[in-house]
Order: sequence, then C-alpha cells, then structure tokens
Amino acid sequence: MISFPKKNTKKYKKLRIIFAGTPDFAAQHLYALISSKHTVITVLTKPDHSSSRRQKNFFSPVKIIAKNHSIPLLQPISLNTLDIQEILRKLNADIMLVVAYGIILPNIILNLFPLGCINVHASLLPRWRGPAPIQWAILNGDKQTGISIIQMDQGIDTGKILYSTPCAITSNDTSASLEKKLILIGIKSMLIVLDRYNFNTNTYIIQNDINATYASKIKKEQGRLNWHTSAEKIERLIRAFNPYPISFFLIKNQFIKVWQANVCYGCNKNKKIGEIIICNKNGIQINTVNNILNITKLQIPGKKIISTLDFLNSKKKWFLPGTKLD
Repeated sequence: MISFPKKNTKKYKKLRIIFAGTPDFAAQHLYALISSKHTVITVLTKPDHSSSRRQKNFFSPVKIIAKNHSIPLLQPISLNTLDIQEILRKLNADIMLVVAYGIILPNIILNLFPLGCINVHASLLPRWRGPAPIQWAILNGDKQTGISIIQMDQGIDTGKILYSTPCAITSNDTSASLEKKLILIGIKSMLIVLDRYNFNTNTYIIQNDINATYASKIKKEQGRLNWHTSAEKIERLIRAFNPYPISFFLIKNQFIKVWQANVCYGCNKNKKIGEIIICNKNGIQINTVNNILNITKLQIPGKKIISTLDFLNSKKKWFLPGTKLD
C-alpha cells in the first residue's frame, strides 16, 4: 500500500509586522511586503532630513511609501525612550522587520515581539557586517556577495542566520547596479523567511566571528582619487562610490566628479604619478603607481554627467598631456 505525505493543513496566518527602514533599498522591501499576504501595521523611519540651503525637509523613501499606502508612521530620534517602547508594545505585532533602518535597536525592543526582530542585510554574513556592505564588497574586489536574513541580537549584524542567498559581482557593477540585484534577492528571501515562521520551519546558522569583516560607513572624503594607488583600486572605488558619494579629483580649484573609468594595463615609467598621458575622445588617461586609469564619464558640480569627449569640447585646456594632478 502506497502512503503519501500528509498535506500541511495549518491555516496560513497573516503576520502583523512593524517595518523599520529608511533608504530606497528598504522602501522596495516595504512595497513588496505591503503587496504580500502579511499586514504592515506600522512603519518606523528616521526623522526627515532638512536642508538649510533650500529650507525644506526631505522625506525618506520609506516614509513616502508608507504615506502613499496610509500606513501609520513613527519617526523617533531614538528607540531608547519609554514612550516609544510602550507605543510599540501596544501594537501587538508578531515581528519587527528591519531593513537599512539606521537606528540601533535596544535590547528591550529586540525582545518585545513574539517572533523577535529580523534584519535583511546586503552581504553574506559574517563578511561585511555594518552599514556599507555593498560599497565595501566592490572596493575589496569581491567576486560574490548576497543577502542574509538574521535574527537580530545586541551585536551589529551578529545574529543567527535564518537564510542567505549569494549574488555574483561583475567587473562592471556599481553600487547602484549591485543594489538593484540585491533588492530582488532580498525581497524573495524575506518572504521565504516569513512563510517559514508561519509553518515553524525556520532553521539557523550561528555566525563564525573569526571570518567576520566590517563595512564601516562611507565618508565623502574617501572618494578623493589617490594616484599613488593602483589603477585597479581606483577603478573599483569609482564603481563603489557610484551613485554616492561619488569619487572626485581637483583641478583648477574645481571638484571634478568621476562616474566611469577603466584600466589601461601597462605603466608609463617616463611619466610622473598623477600625470595626464593622453586626452582624447576615448578618455583622459592618467598615470598611477601601477597601470593607467582612463576616465570616460565625469561631471562638474551643478552640471550634468557627460562623456569625456563632451567635457573636452569646453575644458580641453584643463587636461593637456603632461598636466600633473594632485
């Protein structure tokens, strides 16, 4: 007699979720969550960013999604106050889902919900814990990254791994293009983990701290091109800092932003480091400590991004062969 496995007859439960996130990476996950079987009961995002120059406030992408879908919104400066903790407790959520929120969750919040707090992180943990895993993976020349879903604990991205999926990094990937790929993987992974909670089938892996690396926050000044490093490293930096904060160099007291470049192999020993070798329609070639960097897309602040050819039509005298860049 043939026996068949019994179907899981457990009724699917719509989880009551508090979502916490801020940038577009998080907003795309929130939008997918709103379209899922589950219920987003409240959204947390960082306070509005103000611009003194333009005298206006800027809403985070997550806030815009929440407002467009009439979801209750909280924007606390910190989660360490009794007031916000009591508000969250009274919501009777099943779980808090955190994606690039930017505010540390205290221990009392981590233990406030029956299913705890889970985080969607853009790396294969324990590699690249921290706030800038996409940029650091490209900067380091990694061939692979991915998405990790973790059960949050008091450490920074140190929790148990509930689910992970790899993603290849190509030689042409920028932070912008890699983020788009990781968003798709992250959404799929997030929904798989939430379904597993429903049927109590989640498993986990404890992270190995010995293999951990940390992706510190990216600062604007790190984007300045240093010709005393190899062309390969400079090219990776240009891709890693695209679309933010954008790499740059100085010439004629102007900050020139660099959006695209490639490496020309072979070092010109007769030229100084940082010296312009060739300047034509194919790019601006600059000698580095190892190989030559060829810049193909750049931008003067306040102007649009243009090709080197268009740039040279008006600024060719800035980039004459033999010119030394700092």
